[in-house]
Amino acid sequence: MVLYHTILCTLLFYVNCDDSLEKRILMSDPDYINQQMTHLQGELQSLQAKVQSQEAKLQTQSAELHTLQNLQSTVQAQTNEISSLKQQLVQANSDGGGSTFVRWGRMDCPANLTELVYSGYAGGSYSGHSGAAADPLCLPPDPQWLDTTVVPDTYTGHIYGAEYESVNANTLFGPKSHDEEVPCAVCRSTSFVSSVMIPARTTCYSGWTKAYGGSLSSGYYAQTATSQYVCVDEHAQPVVGGADRNDIGVLFYGVKAFCGSLRCPPYEPDKFIACVVCMK
Repeated sequence: MVLYHTILCTLLFYVNCDDSLEKRILMSDPDYINQQMTHLQGELQSLQAKVQSQEAKLQTQSAELHTLQNLQSTVQAQTNEISSLKQQLVQANSDGGGSTFVRWGRMDCPANLTELVYSGYAGGSYSGHSGAAADPLCLPPDPQWLDTTVVPDTYTGHIYGAEYESVNANTLFGPKSHDEEVPCAVCRSTSFVSSVMIPARTTCYSGWTKAYGGSLSSGYYAQTATSQYVCVDEHAQPVVGGADRNDIGVLFYGVKAFCGSLRCPPYEPDKFIACVVCMK
């Protein structure tokens, strides 16, 4: 048994010695070293390629991140703008409308739709003046004057009162209203934000609400002064306590259709033109 053990140990010793000797021989072999170096260089190149690929991906992701940040800034700016517009809309709705218009021929405003800003007297330029202003004004009954002193000057504009006018005693603006002074009222809508005067209509188009209707009015076509079309209320009234005399000034006449360049039909000659003020 002891002999067997001794022989086994001796064989193992020689085997181990042979392995070490083989390794020493391989490490001193130039071909083996070159193979190992070539292998290591291949692995290094592979790693370098992977690093370059990762760097390229990182640059792409960085560019994408920059684009997303710019997009986020744009979206934020648009969000802020939308929020501002919503606030303005809420404010407009909370204010309850805001459209204003003049109701000619009345000193009150349409009930339940508008509120009275002020009432007063229609006025404007003299109908016979060639330098007259075209638009009539709704003059308040409580004027305030400039606190200034100027040298008297004849080169000025003039303002006069307004009268209902017709060659007949009865006019579109009520019986015996000829030469009566014209009242007016400035009205503000409590529910609507826009208003429009539509000539040749007694009703509003779909989606619009009627404030009042009446007769289209302007100056006499042969007079010197330029005039403007306005809508006089169908239930026109004179100024309470006003003068019933022919002072001229601004004259409110009815308006008739005159065919030619005006298409007839649908318009018809010698008919008075209606009007309506609509809100939305």
